[in-house]
Amino acid sequence: MRMKSYFGVSSLATFARVLPQAVLTPILLSKGLQYDSIIWTQVVYMIALTLFEFPSGLLADRFSRKKLYVLSIVVIGGAYGIVWFGEGLAVMCVAWAMYAAGTALSSSTMDIHYASILRDDEPSFRRFFALDRNVILAATIISALATSALYPLIGIGVYVVSIISFAIAAAYGAIALPKTPIVRESQEEAPPRVLEALRRDPWLVLAMLLFALTQLAFTPFFQMWQMVFLDVGLDPSWFGVIFVAFQIINIASNVAWARLRHRQSVSFALLGALLALGAGILAAGGGWTIVLVALIPFPLFLYSNSLVFSLQSRAPVALMSSMSSLMGTASTIGAILALSICLLGLQITAPSVILGGSLITFGLLSVGLLAVAIRQRFADSPAQGRDPVESAA
Repeated sequence: MRMKSYFGVSSLATFARVLPQAVLTPILLSKGLQYDSIIWTQVVYMIALTLFEFPSGLLADRFSRKKLYVLSIVVIGGAYGIVWFGEGLAVMCVAWAMYAAGTALSSSTMDIHYASILRDDEPSFRRFFALDRNVILAATIISALATSALYPLIGIGVYVVSIISFAIAAAYGAIALPKTPIVRESQEEAPPRVLEALRRDPWLVLAMLLFALTQLAFTPFFQMWQMVFLDVGLDPSWFGVIFVAFQIINIASNVAWARLRHRQSVSFALLGALLALGAGILAAGGGWTIVLVALIPFPLFLYSNSLVFSLQSRAPVALMSSMSSLMGTASTIGAILALSICLLGLQITAPSVILGGSLITFGLLSVGLLAVAIRQRFADSPAQGRDPVESAA
């Protein structure tokens, strides 16, 4: 299946994408932006991603996933080129919209190609799922360390290194990645429609709703952890080390996820842990706040991985890219709403209160939705085969 080629292209593209991110704020400030205008580029990115995500999934189901994956690398490289050459808010917004288009194109492509091949062999599917994420995380760590070494030497030239890396990744992908079939044309029967598939299997809807809810935890965490640490007096020089530590924790959660047998009790336990962390953050102070915030990624990543695996293991093969993109769209909408809550919350309270309250709200809503799913399972005929909540959670 030439999977090593995919991991090679993925790691190189991830290295290129992450390289400027750790120093993005000073770079954009040098481009004439202010703090508030930097936030606007992120808003443009999320809105564009919402618009492009689901159509990109439909394209992936109708055209070659390999071609769309390689095209996505080229598009993101082009967006980085605009940032390197451009100046001012308007140009940066164009670059971030283009970046969102490339990100949307890359989703539900080669990863879904291999998932559709391996999904009937659950142990192999689990190994691929965990390895795919660990390769990305390892490349992220290497790129973050490379930024620390390169930025003091070449400054904004890190974008040149990224663009060259994107070009190499796209060329290598075009040559080395396996040819992928056009999924809709490869099916002997007429492909199921997305809405019909969701109607037939309500657990797909459940997974998407639960995944969208995770943004009530993910968005405040990634937006607020630095603010929370600054408020308790932690020196910013530790942030780079903490960023790398978060990636290592994510890898550890992938390893744990691959070894767990997922029943609803596991999901409830993970949600309970996040509820406890949220309450602890509200009640604690000083060093204990740092410890509690640092513990968030492990149960959160573990729970999120289970939801993504649920969708990929249950969606119709002919609609896997469309379903994955629809899930991504739901997640992006959730992120926009969560970001709005964060922006409003900062006007009236401290970052730690927003983070702790968001974790508690996320946990309660997710527990409630899972409870509804369990009741529905006993009400419906168990014709779906596997325990739907076990596979979905």
